Amino acid sequence: MIGISYDSKGLNRIDYELCRYEGSRITFRGPKVDTDQRYIAFLGATETFGKFVQDPFSKLLAEFLPAKPLNLGMINGGVDAILGDNSVLDLAKNADLRIVQIIGALNQTNHYFKVHPRRNDRFIAPKEPLKRMFPEIDFAEFHFTKAMLTALQGCSKRRYRMLCDELQKCWLTSMVQLFDQLGDKTIMLWFGSVRPPADAVRDPRDPMLIDANMISQLRKHASAYVECVPGAQALQRDANELRGTLMSPEAIKQVMGPTAHVQAAQALQEISEQMMR
Repeated sequence: MIGISYDSKGLNRIDYELCRYEGSRITFRGPKVDTDQRYIAFLGATETFGKFVQDPFSKLLAEFLPAKPLNLGMINGGVDAILGDNSVLDLAKNADLRIVQIIGALNQTNHYFKVHPRRNDRFIAPKEPLKRMFPEIDFAEFHFTKAMLTALQGCSKRRYRMLCDELQKCWLTSMVQLFDQLGDKTIMLWFGSVRPPADAVRDPRDPMLIDANMISQLRKHASAYVECVPGAQALQRDANELRGTLMSPEAIKQVMGPTAHVQAAQALQEISEQMMR
């Protein structure tokens, strides 16, 4: 499920201890947790997985809590993969606490196109409405959703916004369904380089296409909301540390580094301790 072709130790020799849980076809970051004991379920995408980070925020936070961290983060993952895997849902429901990172809205099957059911960043095929909307596009050229959306944005901002409106509505429906299934003691986490924007279509930062109004609508379905936006100094420090690992400055901007993960764990600590009492 990592979506990248390197071994368990990754490009910077971090051992992700990749593992699977019974009934699921998705590979997660370890160490594998004994689910007969108390544990905290962390659901999300690349940031939750902790790509290129030795100690992700899940591990750091669990050091202050009486339970093990079960990392269910998926690199470039979407809500489809979570809702489509009953084993993952059961693991999350049975946890003592659930922390759900807000993930982007681009990696999901919707009215306009299909994505891979587990590797949600993989573009499978356009549907007829998308073909009609963008007749000048050869969709056979695309393998990933982000590349496709970038190309469509360059064709027509008006048509692109129509597509994004559908993605945002679909995402909100799916996320409400997810939070309602998970129940109480579920924390919603915003973990990004900026606060939720007023217009996420115009400002395409991660998590992509998620704006402040969508967060406001979703908050009532969670037990608590935590917002972690690392400061400029933290982001620069992480960029310096990641420079020897990643290929380009653009790639570095898309990864939360170790300092940011420390800040995320700190932001979550107080409310997590309260909910586990």
